[in-house]
Amino acid sequence: MRVAALLLVAIVAPQSATDLALADLQRRRDALIRAYDLDAQQPRLDRFARTCLRALRDPALARQRPVGRLPFVADNRQEFLQRTAAFAMERLGLRIANLSVKFSRLPRDTAGRVRLAPGRATVEIADRHRDDDEEIMAVLAHELAHVVLDAPGSRVSEADADDEELADAMVVMAGMGPLLLRSSYREGLSSSGNTVVGTIRRTGALHPVGIAYLTLVQAEMAGLPEDARRGLLGNWLEPAWSARRAPTGGGLIPASELAVPVGNSANGAPRAGGAPRMSSAVKKPSC
Repeated sequence: MRVAALLLVAIVAPQSATDLALADLQRRRDALIRAYDLDAQQPRLDRFARTCLRALRDPALARQRPVGRLPFVADNRQEFLQRTAAFAMERLGLRIANLSVKFSRLPRDTAGRVRLAPGRATVEIADRHRDDDEEIMAVLAHELAHVVLDAPGSRVSEADADDEELADAMVVMAGMGPLLLRSSYREGLSSSGNTVVGTIRRTGALHPVGIAYLTLVQAEMAGLPEDARRGLLGNWLEPAWSARRAPTGGGLIPASELAVPVGNSANGAPRAGGAPRMSSAVKKPSC
């Protein structure tokens, strides 16, 4: 009887404000997942993956082990920008002789932008991201992905090189999917008195479910075992995992599609000449 009474108390006891806020966050995340039609989007995501493979200077870059944590620390923001830029360029197989990265006051709907000129590139990151290492990584990698897509020999049209979702896909296919996924959808709690409210901060052009799906594609190419692939996605495991396990949807991209012609061995330098390209970069929808 005593055990039954304790169970009854546990059932009828009101949830704390924190519990309610966490439950609300889960409902909102679940609704976002349900609203994304992965079956309809999968052919487009697969096309993104193939386009990225063609654009990469070396197809082996798509087989890099996906990274879930930044592999370095820095003493100040400028050093962090430099180390982040070097890391992202290495992942993307990109060589830029003169790259400048800085924080700028950018419009609310623009997280970053890249300017290209002969022999150099400048990446600006919105100052509001200054204190979030992973968001800086995501924005910077996204902008450099545009440079890869725009490089001579990439076989990517100018319109596709400007595609914001394709740039995010390039970040994923270079093994930075887990980092991009975490930075694309942030959940938090804010409290005032007895009130606790769940907060969501979104950064990124590609939907989190799309990022999760492409992360699994890239992790398969990197040869990660099943358990390791599952562990990359956190709350975004489904429906991406089911889609990759489905008889009609999984498997590695055929080896014949990984071949890169000799003429595509360009070093990824920015396109020379013309006016600087401006990227609207990672957009931040209102939440």
